[in-house]
Amino acid sequence: MARRDVFIKATVVLLLVWGCVWGVRTYAGSRKITAERIDREISDARFADWSENDRNDTAEAARRETELRRIADLFNRLDFQEREKNRENRGGEKFFRTLSAREKGLFIDLTIMESMSRFMESLDAMKPEQRKKFVEQGLKEISEGRTQEEMARADALGADLLDKISEQGMKAYFEKSSADTKLDLAPLMEAMNETMQGLRGNEFRPRQ
Repeated sequence: MARRDVFIKATVVLLLVWGCVWGVRTYAGSRKITAERIDREISDARFADWSENDRNDTAEAARRETELRRIADLFNRLDFQEREKNRENRGGEKFFRTLSAREKGLFIDLTIMESMSRFMESLDAMKPEQRKKFVEQGLKEISEGRTQEEMARADALGADLLDKISEQGMKAYFEKSSADTKLDLAPLMEAMNETMQGLRGNEFRPRQ
């Protein structure tokens, strides 16, 4: 159980570091959506804090779901640069914390589940030198301690959501990424393993 817990958390850390939790996707035309616009849209949507429990207000729940779906679509259209801005200002995180358990599950379904496969496909589409830069950036963030920070934030999601996220993440990793991509990612995954050993005294390593 302890090994499985570390395996799940390590997966989530990797995804958090590279933005998949917030539905990062890059495609033509996505640059029209900015982190600032998403912040404005979230503010205008006026989400009260329902994190403790769902309120017995059918009309408000329906309104929130409509807004949630619209905001999720915007998150999905962020490009890499704007995702970085959003990650730095924690706008998406603050919004996510106001959602009820049901709403959090829906938001994950609308963003993470779709972007996991696209994330792996985008890695496959990179040239080897581009993947090398990707890995180098990941290693830099680990060496700077950012991974430990993301780990602490991942804990706040709760076990059920972590299970859901990691299941889809590992499925995408093993099914959607090519042998070349797995090979190129090996140094990053090994560094993740060492980080997890230091944090939890357990081992994380993707199966062969």
